[in-house]
Amino acid sequence: MTHGRACAARIRERAEQEGWPLVHIAAQIVACCQVPPLRAWRLAHGMPLEEAAQRLIEICAEAGLRQPKLRKGDLSRYELGRTPVPVWMIDPFCRLYRARPDWLGFGGDYSEIPPGEEPENTQPATPFPPQFPLDKPDHGGHRKSHSLLSIGIGGSDDMRRRELLHQLAVTTGLVLTPSHLVAIEQTRQRLHDTTSGNGIPADILDRLESLIPEYERRFYELAPIPRLGALLTDFDEVTRWLGHRLPVMTQRRLWRVAAHLADLTVDTLSFLGQHREAAAWLATARMAADEAGDRPLATWVRAGQAAQASRQGDHTYALRHAQEAQAFARNPTPGLVFACGLEARAHACLGNEAAARAALDRAKDTLEQVPAHLQRSRLWGYPEHRLHGRISNVMTQLSHTHEARAAMPEVLRHYPRNSSTWIRTKLDQAKCLIHDGDLDAGCAAALRTLLDLSPEYRTPLVLNRAREVLLLLPEKRRNRPAARELRDFLANPK
Repeated sequence: MTHGRACAARIRERAEQEGWPLVHIAAQIVACCQVPPLRAWRLAHGMPLEEAAQRLIEICAEAGLRQPKLRKGDLSRYELGRTPVPVWMIDPFCRLYRARPDWLGFGGDYSEIPPGEEPENTQPATPFPPQFPLDKPDHGGHRKSHSLLSIGIGGSDDMRRRELLHQLAVTTGLVLTPSHLVAIEQTRQRLHDTTSGNGIPADILDRLESLIPEYERRFYELAPIPRLGALLTDFDEVTRWLGHRLPVMTQRRLWRVAAHLADLTVDTLSFLGQHREAAAWLATARMAADEAGDRPLATWVRAGQAAQASRQGDHTYALRHAQEAQAFARNPTPGLVFACGLEARAHACLGNEAAARAALDRAKDTLEQVPAHLQRSRLWGYPEHRLHGRISNVMTQLSHTHEARAAMPEVLRHYPRNSSTWIRTKLDQAKCLIHDGDLDAGCAAALRTLLDLSPEYRTPLVLNRAREVLLLLPEKRRNRPAARELRDFLANPK
């Protein structure tokens, strides 16, 4: 909710008393009043729209630039991102507000200065990330379009979106911003907007299909943010080709690639704690798998909806989706085993041990009937060690620590240490210690698991799973030193 000029005036009054610099004042107005940076800087100077528009005209005249036809309404539309700011006007805005372009919302400060080489009086990094306002959703709850105009610098909306996706793929330690989430949603929506075209060369089709085995090979080698950027860039290309007029079988091959990429995007967004976006991509993956006519893949994606509900703690909904996936499957497939395992977890979380064990038995029986070549996929297969992972998780939830521990070695031996399954199993080991009464060892094991991870893998999903360890402690034991150490780390993960 945005505030009025009175709020900005109170911030300026406090700033005058405490001697704040302008950049601090503008940043406070952005944070408190929730307005775009360009408007925040005008408010930081205490300028009405009419005055700012007139002074911009004067600055352009002094600099020998073209004379803008600028009224207060035009300036307001610039500030809200409803009209893109012409490139030649960025410098006049910077002169008017005595600010850098990135402080006004025109891009960001991505400069890198080696430690020890910072010049004197170095200006602070931008506290004003570019803003990308969303359009209102249509009657079906979908967003028809998204606006990236408020970045203000030249180039089409599509070019700016692609640049954000590229930034995800090549930048380490990057935090997802609202701008990135809008670009992610735009990429998903493009699939629904495809309409026409004239075909796809065979070599390009082969290359796009080869993306899937390539991701199977290197999926766990990619850190979450670069992985997300790569997935969305590839999905974007598949979407573009789906907009062409293609033979039915060619379309189905592309829809299958799109479904696989969307499913991996769901997994990555969930790992990053972006559950709302993951749920939207799940719907897209399901639609793409159905369009491809690939029932085994469609079964897998439907089971994925149960997994997503489970991650969000909605175990009743997870149970419903798991049972729906089983009803949808016609033959024994990895997706059917996946669904049975998720049903077992949902029953365990709801306290129904008998039903959980029955679902695990169905998963074991089904796995024996799945053809060997379908089990081998690292991402969409269901080899025996993956079932061990589900058994250990379900038995941990049921507090049957002996059965849980018996299943864990196979999981830890086969899965990469940064994978979601490996991390979950290590935290389940900590939970088993607590179930057995060794509270300090359980907290220490959870903390050690977090410390052993690279920072980019300490995502919200991982931290929430570690918090579950603390919640197992009796209330009166939560102030023990080991518990405090884990809680302090979770409050400020390095």
